[in-house]
Amino acid sequence: MESIIHQDILTELRQPDIESAVRRLYENYFEGVVAQVCLKGGNREDGADIFQEAVLVLIEKVKTGQFRGESSIKTFLSAIARNLWLHELRTRSRRNNREVIYMNGEEKNEEPVHSFFNESSAKALTTVLSHVGDICKKILTGFYYEEKSMKDLLSEFNYENEQVLRNRKSKCMKKLKELLATDAALSENLKSLSLYEQ
Repeated sequence: MESIIHQDILTELRQPDIESAVRRLYENYFEGVVAQVCLKGGNREDGADIFQEAVLVLIEKVKTGQFRGESSIKTFLSAIARNLWLHELRTRSRRNNREVIYMNGEEKNEEPVHSFFNESSAKALTTVLSHVGDICKKILTGFYYEEKSMKDLLSEFNYENEQVLRNRKSKCMKKLKELLATDAALSENLKSLSLYEQ
């Protein structure tokens, strides 16, 4: 049964209209990923966020032929979710450390995300971000670079709630990844930050 669902979803994801496939991904795999995140210290809201991003990665890899179904969708989503959640935990840890330092009145002495890039890559990333639009640039920079929480970002933008903002962030990430497809070296640098590792 699992293999039939697996093949059906992959076939549907290769079509122009993927709404049905995405719905089936949620029906079959959402609770598993949420449970995985909850077991690693997250909550259902965290799990929903991670699942949404993992689905975007799966769609991208199916569309580009990087995932042909050698492993099961369940295994693939689980691996992606694990990497995304580990990245989120590291981000939260750095954010909490900064808050402790700030509360203690100490100077921040922490290596920023951009130091992972060489100078030319940092400039290229800045250029790419300038092409995703001002709102997307601010959301992605705020979340991944300045490591702001969704609640903090919500106060800066005029969105109805955090879910609407999360949806916008996911669309921005998709747009960014599409642009990165034209720059293999920069794309590899981003992968080193575990934004969307397999």
